[in-house]
Amino acid sequence: MNQNCFASIIQRLYRIIGNTEESCQLLDSVCKVLSNEEEFVFVWVELSEQYIKNKTICYSRGNIFKNPDCHLIAQHFSECDNLKKVRLNGSIHQINSDENDRCANVFRKYFEEKNSAAIFSSPIEYNNFLFGHFNILIRNLSNITEETQLLLKELVQDIAIKLSRINSDDNSQSAAAYLNFDKEKYLKTLLHCMYEDIIVIDKNYNIVDVNNSRLKIADKKTEEVLGAKCYTVSHGFDKPCNLYGEECPLQEVMKSGKSKQVRHKHLTDDGKMKYVDILFSPFTNENGEVEKVIETIRDVTEAVKIEEELKIKEFRLKQIAGSLDVVFFTFDINNSKPKITYLSEGFNKIWGIKRESALANQRLWFDAVDPEDRNKIFHLIREYVKTKNPVIQTEFRIVKPNDTIRWINIKTRVVEDISGNSKQIFGIAEDITEKKLLELELQNAYQKSRESINFKNYLLGNINHEIRTPLNAILGFTQILKEETPREAIDELTDKILFASNRLLNTLDSIIELSDLQSDSRKLQSNDLSIVELLKTVQHKFYPVAKEKNLLFEVVEPDQDVVIKSDEFLLKKILNQLLDNAFKYTNQGSVTLSVRFNKNENENWLIIDVADTGIGIEQEKLNTIFEAFRQGSEGLSRSYQGSGLGLTITKKMIELLKGKICVESEKGIGSRFSVHIPFEFTNKKFQEDKKENFISALEGKRILIVEDNPLNAEVLKHYLKSVVNTDIAYDSHQAFDLSEKYLYDLILMDISLKNGESGIEVMKKMRFRDEYKSVPIVALTAFTFDEDKNKFIEEGFNGYIPKPIQRNELLNEINQYLREVI
Repeated sequence: MNQNCFASIIQRLYRIIGNTEESCQLLDSVCKVLSNEEEFVFVWVELSEQYIKNKTICYSRGNIFKNPDCHLIAQHFSECDNLKKVRLNGSIHQINSDENDRCANVFRKYFEEKNSAAIFSSPIEYNNFLFGHFNILIRNLSNITEETQLLLKELVQDIAIKLSRINSDDNSQSAAAYLNFDKEKYLKTLLHCMYEDIIVIDKNYNIVDVNNSRLKIADKKTEEVLGAKCYTVSHGFDKPCNLYGEECPLQEVMKSGKSKQVRHKHLTDDGKMKYVDILFSPFTNENGEVEKVIETIRDVTEAVKIEEELKIKEFRLKQIAGSLDVVFFTFDINNSKPKITYLSEGFNKIWGIKRESALANQRLWFDAVDPEDRNKIFHLIREYVKTKNPVIQTEFRIVKPNDTIRWINIKTRVVEDISGNSKQIFGIAEDITEKKLLELELQNAYQKSRESINFKNYLLGNINHEIRTPLNAILGFTQILKEETPREAIDELTDKILFASNRLLNTLDSIIELSDLQSDSRKLQSNDLSIVELLKTVQHKFYPVAKEKNLLFEVVEPDQDVVIKSDEFLLKKILNQLLDNAFKYTNQGSVTLSVRFNKNENENWLIIDVADTGIGIEQEKLNTIFEAFRQGSEGLSRSYQGSGLGLTITKKMIELLKGKICVESEKGIGSRFSVHIPFEFTNKKFQEDKKENFISALEGKRILIVEDNPLNAEVLKHYLKSVVNTDIAYDSHQAFDLSEKYLYDLILMDISLKNGESGIEVMKKMRFRDEYKSVPIVALTAFTFDEDKNKFIEEGFNGYIPKPIQRNELLNEINQYLREVI
């Protein structure tokens, strides 16, 4: 409640008291005026029977209640026992809407306001004569000061005096004089106690009264102000002010009878700018006409400066916050439901949600948090409640509206007031996705490095064993051949040397194949092949093994021979590896290979099953058998030789064909490996190549062997001595000389040559000569990776033969390149 406005109302009431000579009219006017005050919801007077029998005067704010409701409500209130107790001494009865009180029941039923309220009730009593009780229903007691309550009590007492005077003509003049004198004195005292400048101005702009404040704005003494024009005092003008193109607020208040507040700038004599808030309040006579205007002037210069400084700082902070890819936020934790009260512009970019929407709907920002990370947000609050730690940090993920996932880092600090009570959480949210991805990448790289170290340890251990063991046999049998062996035992020893050599070669081939598959350099070669012919080839290879170990080898072919399109090399390797593994670990019983087709509308599957009655695999080791260098039996006591790469390579080949492999096994019973590989059908029919020996057809052909290692060159010449004519060049110079002397039908070119020139350079130089543009030149090298082979073909070689070389493979390759059938 505005104290100045209420003081104006009190003055008006006293004028009514002084000018009214009829009791009911007096009480009616007082109730009507008070009911227009915003805080007074309902005003009523209950007159006692000894004064005026059964008479109640009542008014509601805005006149919302008419008779008889108004009188009925007053009667209900008056019947409340709690109200009867407090009205004896003139006090306040507080009404709580949740209590079972008659006043509370009436308040809930008839009034829109459902908050707590109060009833001011005071007896109208003078010289021990009770005229009745004066009552006011107050909407919000916190807005009513003790000074207001005191004024109301004094008003009721003065009403009692006035009523007594009306009823007693003998002392009416003295009572009225006492009333007017006392009230005028009180109001004067109230006026001069105000801190602000208070000036009373008539309709002609004359200052008719002023309080004894320091007159901070005008900087003049009281006697200098009285009788002067208000515009000369406040602005130094010689006519009414018109600073903003509008008429002076004084005239507006005079016409409307309503209060108005404005803010003026005031330039002092020393050139400083001051800001003042001026409240113009109307002062009316008994007829409701505005006679004067009361100006309440407050210096707000410091407040304006602070406000402007805060706006500048806030603007700068918003600019800084808006230019950073971070989110500044405040989080209110005082209420039962914590609430975000501020979000900076960075929220729009990082969350992908408008911050206005997130502030209006508090769930928007939280719903964007990844469900797996939402507990971290709850933990943020719980951690503070538990530890009172003012600094908390956490990381979590959010899912933006475009379904991208971002990592967020939040740092918070709890802001406390002077008393140490927590007010809110201030925090910074930063997008750390790139940093997090780098961190995860580093962790992954670290893990891979650890795996690489383990891989290296396994590699060195197994390869060391697998190379040294056959090498020991090769060296040993060779030494025996040289020093001790009679002629009749040579055949047996050479077979053993070849076996050990092949084991060493298989180990090296497995390492190369695994490396190619891991580096993704192996490319699929799709060609037409017959499944039945493929099975015959495999069957022919493993029948001798089965016979040697006295095992039953059964091959179950599909119902019909079908030509499919797939990578024949990989399929053959897969079958060989699985069968080799089965025969290796089976000492009695059987090995079964079965092949069938599973056709459907979406995809065709080639299903290969390899079952054995071997040693089986323990259940806990089924997950490790496809890992590199792992076997069912490991360590120094392992029962079976081998590099442990077979199943690893097989699995990678199957995956390269978009297939899958699974295994079922029982210790001591046997194992079954099942492979599913997708394929395409072709409409072609497979025609078997006729295998005839046409070695004699190669007679008369001449081949140049370019090899800088004499031993390797001698081996090649020995392989070909009964088939074709061969010449050997040990370096590039000899190769060019011989190629000019003879026109060769094919050239076998070593890659690593002496004298600084590689086989690639020699091949390219030969290609410049017309006679060698179409002659097959085949790379002969120990560089056996697929990427090496691809490189040689791209450089211009017609083919590729890896070292070490076996005679039958060499002859087959030469026959292919010369387009002849052996």
